[in-house]
Amino acid sequence: MEQSLIFVFSLSALLLGAKLLTNSARHIAKVAGVSEFVIGATIVAFGTSMPELASSIFAMLSGHPGLVVGNVIGSNVANIGLALGLASLLFPIYVSRQITDTDIPLLLASAIATLVVFIDLQVTWVEGIALILMYLAFINHELGQHHNSEKTAREKLDPKQVAGFFLGMVLIYFGARYFVSSALAISQDLGVSESLIAFFLVALGTSLPEIATSVIAARSGRYEIAMGNVLGSNAFNSLIILGTSSLFAVVTVESTFLFSTLPAMILLSFLLGFMSLNNTITRLEGILLFLIYCVLAINII
Repeated sequence: MEQSLIFVFSLSALLLGAKLLTNSARHIAKVAGVSEFVIGATIVAFGTSMPELASSIFAMLSGHPGLVVGNVIGSNVANIGLALGLASLLFPIYVSRQITDTDIPLLLASAIATLVVFIDLQVTWVEGIALILMYLAFINHELGQHHNSEKTAREKLDPKQVAGFFLGMVLIYFGARYFVSSALAISQDLGVSESLIAFFLVALGTSLPEIATSVIAARSGRYEIAMGNVLGSNAFNSLIILGTSSLFAVVTVESTFLFSTLPAMILLSFLLGFMSLNNTITRLEGILLFLIYCVLAINII
């Protein structure tokens, strides 16, 4: 019971810290005159994935790579199966040409890259650097495509936002630290593997911002945000979080866990890509995505 409370409070600290950090970083970027696109492609994408990144780094530092793998694969599956599945089930999502031409290929490339690096059931620092460079190359390409295409009015620096930035950093640090330790304690109490706990508890917890954002965005007709949020987060998880984690130590994974979850992540990614070809994710397709997640969860349990 005590560890469950610590888990909930540390998760809340992580999510609040990520929100404060993202909002304040966005404000500081506007003060510097950075365009909305650059802010969205870098700061917002980084901020929404901060809970996953922070918890993964602490997991590696404490010698528990299984938490990282479970978190990455679990988050990616939850983002598509739950976030987009529920969002499109409630509100059919229009998929723009830019999404199909840019974000979908990145999603599929990152999914394939994850499969390739895990062929030997581990990710070394060399493979990690390759994953990071792959993501940075994409961001550089996108920023080049939008160079000087959009300007934003400069704002005056707000001291409250600066304070929010540092408070967000503190919350993320302590939130991630206790989030990982409580997740490990829960896995020991239940007698299940840390990868399994990460796939369900940790991944679902850290994916809450993506799930909430996608459903709210779809309801208000902001389809670009609903899709871009999930696709960008999945690519970030596979390339940056796995890559960064491998710089601390070799990321290893149990074959039984990997073979029961990674194929589902690949399937959902390519299924989403196929659905996007018609420029709309219908309610029926949303139900299918959601059901695949449910079947996977029941199968693993």
